Amino acid sequence: MDKQKIYPDIDLPTGQEKEKMWSAIQSHLSPTINPENSFHWRSFWIGNAAALLLLFAGIGIYSTTKYMLSDTRLSTERMYTALSTATDQLKEITPILIEQAESQNKSSIKSTAEAIAEIDQLIEELKTDMLLHGATPSKQSNLKQLYATKLDFYRDLLLNEETKS
Repeated sequence: MDKQKIYPDIDLPTGQEKEKMWSAIQSHLSPTINPENSFHWRSFWIGNAAALLLLFAGIGIYSTTKYMLSDTRLSTERMYTALSTATDQLKEITPILIEQAESQNKSSIKSTAEAIAEIDQLIEELKTDMLLHGATPSKQSNLKQLYATKLDFYRDLLLNEETKS
């Protein structure tokens, strides 16, 4: 195809007209960016404020959860510590009760003391298992039952000695 057939030379733009035309097109296509207006300060501050709020909310959730879980564990640990301390102090009474018992009651008291020692072993095994594999509600219930049984044996020892006197 020949340019002359479509546009005659007279219809073609001159060099000056081409330059004017392209500068007008370029000014409409890429507007000049003012560096002061290119950064949107309002969005910047709103974004930073939202980030801080999310940070504080995350810290609050973490600390609340940590406090609630540690409080539950601490109360359970305090209970088991109190039970251990109580039963350890009662363990010191057993030899005294065996010494003071009449000869027919000594074998009964000794067998009860042996049963208490076996319960102590079970308690220690269960505590070790809970430390290694985690504390489940059934394990905690079993541990409480073992302590209750141990305390019942001590009660029977004390009441048996009391009723015999």
